[in-house]
Amino acid sequence: MEKMTTILDANPGEEVLVTKIEAGRELKQRLAAMGLLPESKITVVRSVSQGQVIVRLKDSRVVLGRGMANKIFVTRSK
Repeated sequence: MEKMTTILDANPGEEVLVTKIEAGRELKQRLAAMGLLPESKITVVRSVSQGQVIVRLKDSRVVLGRGMANKIFVTRSK
């Protein structure tokens, strides 16, 4: 089984699978409204040591703050 990590550890261009979201109810609802749910495949577009994280989900780009991104756990796709 692949090791679970946060989106912050994924490299730009890497496709990952959302496995778990460890957040409160409101943030989970907000992420779900954007389409970020467990079992979603996303591609990291931009992730630098400071600033926002941009991910591609289907045909959309989603911008996440680092605090939000740190609550989204993923496994690397093969």
